[in-house]
Amino acid sequence: MKKLSTLFVAFAMVSLSASAQEVNMKSKRGENMLPEKGDWALGFNADGIFEYVGNAFNNSGNDAPSVGYLQGGKFVGKMFNTDKKATRYIVNLRVGSFKENTAADASTSTTGFELAVGYGKEWRRGKTRLQGFYGIDGMVGVSSSSSKTVNGANTTKNTEGLGVNVGANGFIGAEYFIFPKISFGAQYNYGLNVAFTGKSKTTVNGASTTNNDSSTGVALGGVGVASMSVFLHF
Repeated sequence: MKKLSTLFVAFAMVSLSASAQEVNMKSKRGENMLPEKGDWALGFNADGIFEYVGNAFNNSGNDAPSVGYLQGGKFVGKMFNTDKKATRYIVNLRVGSFKENTAADASTSTTGFELAVGYGKEWRRGKTRLQGFYGIDGMVGVSSSSSKTVNGANTTKNTEGLGVNVGANGFIGAEYFIFPKISFGAQYNYGLNVAFTGKSKTTVNGASTTNNDSSTGVALGGVGVASMSVFLHF
């Protein structure tokens, strides 16, 4: 909650500062402030920037800001079918490897893979720089991971079964166009997700193997700030 409140304080400060300027739909160079039919947009996660600015004003500990992909690793592109309606394309690919030495003769290595793709529709409202938006995304994803723990002469390998996720996510949010076709925004999510995980396997010293059952889960929820974002339109 502290992080979320910090993000909102920083976002509000940026919006209020921009609101103090004269509200118009064109820049001094005659550039349109808002997206138009035929425009594309790219979204980036700006949580780190807003948290950094917020902490600077409340004397909290502060780390250097970072900018990553939108929604914790997802790349989001939009194509505006009209001035007020956009088609959304979502792609997320993660490949990771991590090794930790826990003692002189002990270590744990973990590898993982995740791929998710999505398609959605977005509708927008508002005639000023402050734009509201809402819509729905459909997502399909696959994932897998494995780990190896070495402790002296013993080696334990865990291989997770292939994970498959299918979901539909409703969202609502707002953006403020502080520069021509450059906006800051926040988005809330609520969705239904069905997840299936295949059988996992545990092997000790390459001989003793234990197979675990597969699992299926259904989840409804996810209310919260999915991201504070920066969108670039062109």
